[in-house]
Amino acid sequence: MNHAVRIENDIALLAAPQLAAFVAGIRPSDIPAHAIDRAVLSVLDTLASAAGGAETANARQMREAASDFFGPGESALWFASGRKAHRAAAILGNCAAASALDIDDGHRGASGHPGAAIIPAVLQEAKTLKRNGRDILLAVVLGYEVALRIASARLSVKTYSSGRWTGYGVAAAIGWLRGLDVTQLSHAITIAGLESPENLPAGSYRRMSSVKGSSPWSTLTALMAVERAARGADGPEDALDRSNVYDVGAISRDLGSSWAIESTYMKPYASCRYTHPSMDAVFDIVRNHNVNYRDITALSVDIFPEVLTITNAREPATLEAAQFSVPFCAALAAVRGAKAFQPMRESVLRDPEVLTLSRKVTMAVSPDFSESFPALTPGRVRIVTGAGYFEKTVMHPLGDVAAPLGWNDVRDKMRWLSPSLSSEASNTVIEGVEMLAQGNSSSLFAALES
Repeated sequence: MNHAVRIENDIALLAAPQLAAFVAGIRPSDIPAHAIDRAVLSVLDTLASAAGGAETANARQMREAASDFFGPGESALWFASGRKAHRAAAILGNCAAASALDIDDGHRGASGHPGAAIIPAVLQEAKTLKRNGRDILLAVVLGYEVALRIASARLSVKTYSSGRWTGYGVAAAIGWLRGLDVTQLSHAITIAGLESPENLPAGSYRRMSSVKGSSPWSTLTALMAVERAARGADGPEDALDRSNVYDVGAISRDLGSSWAIESTYMKPYASCRYTHPSMDAVFDIVRNHNVNYRDITALSVDIFPEVLTITNAREPATLEAAQFSVPFCAALAAVRGAKAFQPMRESVLRDPEVLTLSRKVTMAVSPDFSESFPALTPGRVRIVTGAGYFEKTVMHPLGDVAAPLGWNDVRDKMRWLSPSLSSEASNTVIEGVEMLAQGNSSSLFAALES
C-alpha cells in the first residue's frame, strides 16, 4: 500500500469523516417515519419558542443590531411583522428569538439545546434552495444526529453553552442540503467546531445576562464554515479524535440504528430545565393537597449537584436570572401556578408574594441524586404548612422522554406563548408545519414571512 492510500484510509477512520460519509450517503428511506414525525414536532416546538421569544428585549435588540450591522436583505425575521433583513441578520435574530425564553428543546446527554440553532438555519437555507418539506425534515434529523452525538460523547462538560457544539449539526444539515461531498462535509463540520464561540464555563460567572448559549453566533459561524468548505477550505479532520476530550467511538458507533432527535426533551415552562422537577413537584403538592401558598412556612428542594452551577438568585433582577433560579421558580410555581411560566414575564420579578416565599426556600444536594445527571434531572420538594407536611419526588419532569409532550401540547404551546399573534396567524404556522411531512414547504415559508 502506498503512502497516499494509507493516509486516505487513515482519514476515513476518523470520527468527522465517518459522520460526513453517513450524512452524504443518507437516503430518505433510511430514516424511519417516527424520526420524521419527531422532526415535525421539533420544528413546531422551535417556532413556538421563537414566537414567544421574538417579543423579548433580548431578541429585539439582536434583530435591530444585526439588521443595522449587516444591512437589508430578503430573509424573513420571524414574528417581526413581516420584516426582512440580510440572511446573516435573520439567522442571528431568529436564533435569538428561539432561545430567548429558555423554552426551546434540549437534550440531557448533550447538556444543551439543539433546535434553536439547527432549525432556523435549515428553514432559511431550504427557502433559498427551494427545497421541499421532506428535505427540510431529513436535514433536521441529520443536524440533530451529528450535533447530539458529538456533544453527548464529551467526557466532561466544562461549559453548558450550546453554542460550543450546535454548529456541528448546523454544518451537517446545511452541507447535506447543498449536496456537499464527503470531504467537503467533513471539513465543514470540523471548521464549524474549531471556530465555535468560546464561552466562559458555567459557574464562572454569577450574573445572568442577555448572552444565552451563543447559538446565534455558532449558527452563523457554521454557515460560514459550509461556505468555505464548499470552496476548498479544510478543517482539522482529527479534531474529534481526542480520547482525553471525547468517547471517540461513541461519536460514530451504530450510525443509523437509532436517532438522537427522538431522545430530546421539550419544555412546557419558560425556565432552565434544572428548575422543572421542583416546579412539577410543587404543582403536584398544591393540586393534590389543596395547599395555599400563604400557609407555607417552609419550602425545601433536594437537587442534583449540577443545579449549583446556575445562579439561583432568590430576588433575581432580570428575567434571565429568574429563569435560572430554583428558589424563585419554586416560589413562583406555588404562588402563581404554571401560567406564570407560559411564558415568564418581567412583572413577576416585582411580585411581593413571590419574593416573600422565595426568601424562605432552602436548597440542598441530595445523596440520592448525586450521580443522576445527565441521565436524569430529578428533584424533591418538601412543603410545611400549618395543616401538615407534604413531599413529592419527580424523576422525570414534564416534557422528558419518559413524560413527553405530544402534538396537541406543542400546538397549544404555540398559541399561549405568543398572545399578540392572532389565532389565524398561529394556525397558519401550525398548518404549515404539518404540511412539511407531505412535502409542502411553501405554506410554512409564506406563514413565516407574514
